[in-house]
Amino acid sequence: MTDVSILVREGMLATLLVAAMCIDIRTMRIPNLLTFGGAGLALLLALWPDSHPGILDALAGLALGLIALLPLRVAGVLGAGDVKLMAMVGAFVGMPEIFSALVFSMIAGGIAAVGFALYRRKSLQMLRNVQETLTVGMVTIAAGHAPSLASMPSIGKLPYAIGICAGSIAWIVYRHLN
Repeated sequence: MTDVSILVREGMLATLLVAAMCIDIRTMRIPNLLTFGGAGLALLLALWPDSHPGILDALAGLALGLIALLPLRVAGVLGAGDVKLMAMVGAFVGMPEIFSALVFSMIAGGIAAVGFALYRRKSLQMLRNVQETLTVGMVTIAAGHAPSLASMPSIGKLPYAIGICAGSIAWIVYRHLN
């Protein structure tokens, strides 16, 4: 795959991520048309001869992007659109690059959450929530049950597409610089 086609592919991904972030900030939702359409586009591009990632790596990246954030959806921390958006990123970047995109996205999401808590002057509540999540969550998991975080006092809703967008784009830039 040529450098130009890689840049075009990454440009498409960045465009979709920025669109998802803007929509999520405005509506607190990420449309299925964007996530499914983007994932479909990525899989079509993966079918192209000499494409990177190839179709198997793109499918594996999609699956890992979905599976990695699914527990946070079940726990009530993330919305379904966030999970599908990370799966779309996985389809674009493939395996094993989805691991790096996930780590960068989680770091960016954590930074965004801290900034959000500071902005809303809810940092102490956020720290209490983290402590309760770690304590109760581990006991609940050890007992063989799925933890539910929905009962904790919320500090507000943060559109997590911000973290996925910032983290994924930062990872792409980082990869090109190294």
